[in-house]
Amino acid sequence: MNLQTAIDQFLTRLEAEGKSSHTISCYQRDLRSLAAFAGDIAVAELTEDLLARFLLSDSVTKTHTGARRGQASIGRIKACLKSFGRFVANVGATGRDPAAWIKVKRHQRETPSYLTPQEVKVLVKAVASRKGAAAERDLVMLKILLGTGIRLAELVGLDIADIRLDDKKLRLRHTKGGHAQERFIATDLRRALRKYIRERKKVAADSEALFLSNRNTRISTRQVQARMKLWLAWAGLDGKITVHGLRHTFATTLYGRTRNLLLVSKALGHAQVATTQIYAHIADDELEQALEAL
Repeated sequence: MNLQTAIDQFLTRLEAEGKSSHTISCYQRDLRSLAAFAGDIAVAELTEDLLARFLLSDSVTKTHTGARRGQASIGRIKACLKSFGRFVANVGATGRDPAAWIKVKRHQRETPSYLTPQEVKVLVKAVASRKGAAAERDLVMLKILLGTGIRLAELVGLDIADIRLDDKKLRLRHTKGGHAQERFIATDLRRALRKYIRERKKVAADSEALFLSNRNTRISTRQVQARMKLWLAWAGLDGKITVHGLRHTFATTLYGRTRNLLLVSKALGHAQVATTQIYAHIADDELEQALEAL
Protein backbone atom coordinates (compact mmCIF):
# COMPACT_ATOMS: atom_id res chain seq x y z
CA MET A 1 0.00 0.00 0.00
CA ASN A 2 1.34 3.43 -0.90
CA LEU A 3 1.06 6.49 1.31
CA GLN A 4 -1.71 8.28 -0.62
CA THR A 5 -3.91 5.19 -0.64
CA ALA A 6 -3.40 4.81 3.12
CA ILE A 7 -4.32 8.47 3.66
CA ASP A 8 -7.52 8.08 1.61
CA GLN A 9 -8.51 4.97 3.58
CA PHE A 10 -7.72 6.69 6.89
CA LEU A 11 -9.91 9.69 6.05
CA THR A 12 -12.73 7.36 5.01
CA ARG A 13 -12.40 5.58 8.37
CA LEU A 14 -12.63 8.91 10.21
CA GLU A 15 -15.80 9.78 8.33
CA ALA A 16 -17.29 6.36 9.11
CA GLU A 17 -16.49 6.88 12.80
CA GLY A 18 -18.54 10.08 12.73
CA LYS A 19 -15.67 12.54 13.10
CA SER A 20 -16.63 16.12 12.33
CA SER A 21 -15.95 17.63 8.90
CA HIS A 22 -13.63 20.12 10.62
CA THR A 23 -11.48 17.34 12.12
CA ILE A 24 -11.35 15.44 8.84
CA SER A 25 -10.40 18.60 6.95
CA CYS A 26 -7.55 19.36 9.39
CA TYR A 27 -6.21 15.80 9.24
CA GLN A 28 -6.44 15.81 5.44
CA ARG A 29 -4.43 19.04 5.26
CA ASP A 30 -1.76 17.72 7.66
CA LEU A 31 -1.40 14.40 5.85
CA ARG A 32 -1.20 16.11 2.47
CA SER A 33 1.79 18.00 3.86
CA LEU A 34 3.32 14.68 4.91
CA ALA A 35 2.73 13.20 1.43
CA ALA A 36 4.25 16.29 -0.21
CA PHE A 37 7.30 15.97 2.05
CA ALA A 38 7.81 12.22 1.73
CA GLY A 39 6.42 11.54 -1.74
CA ASP A 40 4.00 8.73 -2.55
CA ILE A 41 6.18 6.12 -0.90
CA ALA A 42 5.16 2.68 0.27
CA VAL A 43 3.71 2.87 3.78
CA ALA A 44 6.38 0.41 4.93
CA GLU A 45 8.93 3.15 4.20
CA LEU A 46 7.19 5.50 6.65
CA THR A 47 9.86 5.29 9.34
CA GLU A 48 10.39 7.02 12.66
CA ASP A 49 13.31 8.93 11.14
CA LEU A 50 11.18 10.18 8.24
CA LEU A 51 8.46 11.41 10.61
CA ALA A 52 11.08 13.11 12.79
CA ARG A 53 12.49 14.96 9.77
CA PHE A 54 8.96 15.93 8.73
CA LEU A 55 8.22 17.39 12.17
CA LEU A 56 11.38 19.49 11.97
CA SER A 57 10.65 20.70 8.43
CA ASP A 58 9.23 24.08 7.44
CA SER A 59 5.99 22.29 6.48
CA VAL A 60 5.32 21.81 10.19
CA THR A 61 7.24 24.54 11.96
CA LYS A 62 6.15 27.44 9.74
CA THR A 63 2.87 28.75 8.34
CA HIS A 64 2.29 29.46 4.65
CA THR A 65 3.35 33.07 5.32
CA GLY A 66 6.67 31.96 6.80
CA ALA A 67 5.73 32.83 10.38
CA ARG A 68 6.60 30.39 13.14
CA ARG A 69 3.73 28.00 13.81
CA GLY A 70 2.26 27.95 17.32
CA GLN A 71 2.69 25.00 19.66
CA ALA A 72 -1.03 24.26 19.60
CA SER A 73 -0.96 23.85 15.81
CA ILE A 74 2.15 21.66 15.95
CA GLY A 75 0.49 19.61 18.66
CA ARG A 76 -2.48 19.04 16.36
CA ILE A 77 -0.19 17.81 13.58
CA LYS A 78 1.51 15.43 16.02
CA ALA A 79 -1.88 14.12 17.15
CA CYS A 80 -2.80 13.55 13.50
CA LEU A 81 0.41 11.59 12.87
CA LYS A 82 -0.15 9.45 15.96
CA SER A 83 -3.68 8.61 14.87
CA PHE A 84 -2.53 7.83 11.33
CA GLY A 85 0.37 5.74 12.64
CA ARG A 86 -1.98 3.57 14.70
CA PHE A 87 -4.22 3.15 11.66
CA VAL A 88 -1.51 1.91 9.26
CA ALA A 89 -0.18 -0.44 11.92
CA ASN A 90 -3.64 -1.85 12.69
CA VAL A 91 -4.44 -2.55 9.02
CA GLY A 92 -1.10 -4.31 8.58
CA ALA A 93 0.36 -1.79 6.14
CA THR A 94 3.52 -1.57 8.22
CA GLY A 95 5.23 -3.82 10.70
CA ARG A 96 4.97 -1.38 13.58
CA ASP A 97 3.44 1.97 14.45
CA PRO A 98 5.93 4.53 13.06
CA ALA A 99 4.46 7.35 15.17
CA ALA A 100 4.34 5.57 18.53
CA TRP A 101 7.34 7.58 19.77
CA ILE A 102 5.71 10.98 19.19
CA LYS A 103 4.66 12.78 22.36
CA VAL A 104 1.85 15.32 22.33
CA LYS A 105 2.10 17.88 25.11
CA ARG A 106 -1.04 19.55 26.37
CA HIS A 107 -0.57 23.28 25.88
CA GLN A 108 -1.74 25.84 28.38
CA ARG A 109 -4.90 27.41 27.03
CA GLU A 110 -4.94 31.19 26.93
CA THR A 111 -7.67 32.96 28.82
CA PRO A 112 -10.39 33.59 26.22
CA SER A 113 -11.65 37.07 25.42
CA TYR A 114 -15.25 37.85 26.29
CA LEU A 115 -17.64 40.74 26.81
CA THR A 116 -18.78 42.02 30.18
CA PRO A 117 -22.56 42.24 30.82
CA GLN A 118 -22.41 45.99 30.22
CA GLU A 119 -20.57 45.52 26.91
CA VAL A 120 -23.17 42.96 25.86
CA LYS A 121 -25.92 45.53 26.45
CA VAL A 122 -24.03 48.12 24.40
CA LEU A 123 -23.54 45.69 21.51
CA VAL A 124 -27.15 44.47 21.44
CA LYS A 125 -28.41 48.06 21.65
CA ALA A 126 -26.17 49.10 18.74
CA VAL A 127 -27.56 46.38 16.47
CA ALA A 128 -31.16 46.90 17.61
CA SER A 129 -30.96 50.61 16.84
CA ARG A 130 -30.48 49.99 13.11
CA LYS A 131 -33.38 49.34 10.75
CA GLY A 132 -33.59 46.98 7.81
CA ALA A 133 -33.78 43.24 7.12
CA ALA A 134 -30.02 42.69 7.41
CA ALA A 135 -29.84 44.36 10.83
CA GLU A 136 -32.87 42.41 12.05
CA ARG A 137 -31.27 39.16 10.89
CA ASP A 138 -27.97 40.08 12.54
CA LEU A 139 -29.71 40.91 15.81
CA VAL A 140 -31.31 37.46 15.94
CA MET A 141 -27.98 35.80 15.11
CA LEU A 142 -26.33 37.79 17.87
CA LYS A 143 -29.02 36.85 20.38
CA ILE A 144 -28.66 33.17 19.49
CA LEU A 145 -24.88 33.27 19.93
CA LEU A 146 -25.19 35.10 23.26
CA GLY A 147 -28.17 33.07 24.46
CA THR A 148 -27.05 29.55 23.58
CA GLY A 149 -23.26 29.65 23.19
CA ILE A 150 -23.35 27.68 19.93
CA ARG A 151 -20.41 27.80 17.54
CA LEU A 152 -20.35 29.86 14.35
CA ALA A 153 -20.51 26.79 12.09
CA GLU A 154 -23.49 25.54 14.08
CA LEU A 155 -25.23 28.89 13.67
CA VAL A 156 -24.91 29.06 9.88
CA GLY A 157 -25.92 25.40 9.62
CA LEU A 158 -29.32 26.01 11.20
CA ASP A 159 -32.43 25.41 9.12
CA ILE A 160 -35.88 26.81 9.88
CA ALA A 161 -37.01 23.33 10.94
CA ASP A 162 -34.23 23.17 13.55
CA ILE A 163 -36.01 25.83 15.63
CA ARG A 164 -38.67 23.99 17.66
CA LEU A 165 -40.29 26.81 19.57
CA ASP A 166 -43.04 24.70 21.14
CA ASP A 167 -40.38 22.40 22.62
CA LYS A 168 -38.21 25.38 23.57
CA LYS A 169 -35.34 23.66 21.78
CA LEU A 170 -32.86 24.43 19.05
CA ARG A 171 -31.47 21.42 17.13
CA LEU A 172 -27.83 21.33 16.06
CA ARG A 173 -26.87 18.98 13.23
CA HIS A 174 -23.45 20.44 12.40
CA THR A 175 -21.63 20.10 15.72
CA LYS A 176 -17.89 19.82 16.27
CA GLY A 177 -18.18 16.20 17.38
CA GLY A 178 -20.49 15.31 14.53
CA HIS A 179 -23.38 14.30 16.81
CA ALA A 180 -26.80 15.97 16.80
CA GLN A 181 -27.45 18.03 19.92
CA GLU A 182 -30.10 20.33 21.33
CA ARG A 183 -29.96 23.66 23.12
CA PHE A 184 -32.59 25.29 25.32
CA ILE A 185 -34.15 28.52 24.01
CA ALA A 186 -35.08 31.02 26.73
CA THR A 187 -38.27 33.09 26.61
CA ASP A 188 -36.82 36.32 25.18
CA LEU A 189 -34.94 34.44 22.49
CA ARG A 190 -38.05 32.42 21.58
CA ARG A 191 -39.97 35.66 21.18
CA ALA A 192 -37.30 37.09 18.86
CA LEU A 193 -37.12 33.87 16.85
CA ARG A 194 -40.87 33.58 16.45
CA LYS A 195 -41.03 37.09 14.96
CA TYR A 196 -37.98 36.51 12.77
CA ILE A 197 -39.15 33.14 11.40
CA ARG A 198 -42.52 34.62 10.51
CA GLU A 199 -40.75 37.13 8.24
CA ARG A 200 -38.13 34.63 7.05
CA LYS A 201 -40.84 32.31 5.66
CA LYS A 202 -42.07 35.12 3.43
CA VAL A 203 -38.75 35.15 1.57
CA ALA A 204 -38.72 33.12 -1.64
CA ALA A 205 -35.52 31.11 -1.40
CA ASP A 206 -34.44 27.62 -2.48
CA SER A 207 -32.54 27.16 0.78
CA GLU A 208 -34.21 26.10 4.01
CA ALA A 209 -31.48 27.94 5.92
CA LEU A 210 -32.61 29.98 8.89
CA PHE A 211 -30.24 32.81 7.97
CA LEU A 212 -29.83 34.00 4.38
CA SER A 213 -27.29 36.24 2.70
CA ASN A 214 -28.35 39.19 0.57
CA ARG A 215 -28.45 36.73 -2.35
CA ASN A 216 -31.02 34.58 -0.55
CA THR A 217 -28.56 31.71 -0.10
CA ARG A 218 -27.35 30.28 3.21
CA ILE A 219 -25.17 32.84 4.91
CA SER A 220 -21.51 31.81 5.23
CA THR A 221 -19.27 31.85 8.28
CA ARG A 222 -17.11 34.50 6.62
CA GLN A 223 -20.13 36.74 6.09
CA VAL A 224 -21.21 36.40 9.72
CA GLN A 225 -17.68 37.21 10.87
CA ALA A 226 -17.64 40.33 8.72
CA ARG A 227 -21.06 41.45 9.94
CA MET A 228 -20.22 40.94 13.61
CA LYS A 229 -16.93 42.77 13.17
CA LEU A 230 -18.92 45.66 11.74
CA TRP A 231 -21.32 45.70 14.70
CA LEU A 232 -18.53 45.47 17.25
CA ALA A 233 -16.90 48.52 15.66
CA TRP A 234 -20.27 50.31 15.57
CA ALA A 235 -20.66 49.64 19.32
CA GLY A 236 -17.16 50.90 20.09
CA LEU A 237 -15.88 47.39 20.81
CA ASP A 238 -13.67 47.02 17.74
CA GLY A 239 -10.99 44.38 18.31
CA LYS A 240 -12.44 43.37 21.66
CA ILE A 241 -13.45 39.84 20.60
CA THR A 242 -14.09 37.63 17.58
CA VAL A 243 -17.39 35.86 16.87
CA HIS A 244 -16.12 32.89 18.89
CA GLY A 245 -15.72 35.30 21.79
CA LEU A 246 -19.52 35.44 21.99
CA ARG A 247 -19.46 31.75 22.92
CA HIS A 248 -16.93 32.56 25.65
CA THR A 249 -19.18 35.41 26.76
CA PHE A 250 -22.13 33.03 27.11
CA ALA A 251 -20.06 30.52 29.09
CA THR A 252 -18.50 33.12 31.36
CA THR A 253 -21.87 34.71 32.12
CA LEU A 254 -23.48 31.35 32.83
CA TYR A 255 -20.67 30.25 35.14
CA GLY A 256 -20.73 33.60 36.92
CA ARG A 257 -24.43 33.10 37.69
CA THR A 258 -24.33 29.40 38.59
CA ARG A 259 -20.75 28.56 39.67
CA ASN A 260 -21.52 25.12 38.23
CA LEU A 261 -18.94 23.83 35.74
CA LEU A 262 -20.94 20.70 34.95
CA LEU A 263 -23.91 22.83 33.95
CA VAL A 264 -21.75 25.09 31.77
CA SER A 265 -20.06 22.07 30.20
CA LYS A 266 -23.42 20.60 29.27
CA ALA A 267 -24.69 23.92 27.93
CA LEU A 268 -21.65 24.20 25.66
CA GLY A 269 -21.80 20.59 24.52
CA HIS A 270 -18.31 19.81 25.80
CA ALA A 271 -17.38 16.12 25.87
CA GLN A 272 -15.21 16.65 28.97
CA VAL A 273 -15.70 19.07 31.84
CA ALA A 274 -11.94 19.71 31.86
CA THR A 275 -12.44 21.73 28.66
CA THR A 276 -14.77 24.02 30.59
CA GLN A 277 -12.32 24.59 33.45
CA ILE A 278 -10.95 27.78 31.85
CA TYR A 279 -14.15 29.66 32.76
CA ALA A 280 -13.60 28.95 36.45
CA HIS A 281 -10.21 30.63 36.15
CA ILE A 282 -11.85 33.70 34.63
CA ALA A 283 -14.27 33.93 37.54
CA ASP A 284 -11.39 33.54 40.00
CA ASP A 285 -9.55 36.43 38.35
CA GLU A 286 -12.65 38.62 38.58
CA LEU A 287 -13.06 37.69 42.23
CA GLU A 288 -9.49 38.71 42.97
CA GLN A 289 -10.02 42.05 41.22
CA ALA A 290 -13.21 42.64 43.22
CA LEU A 291 -11.45 41.88 46.50
CA GLU A 292 -8.53 44.13 45.57
CA ALA A 293 -10.97 46.99 45.01
CA LEU A 294 -12.55 46.70 48.47
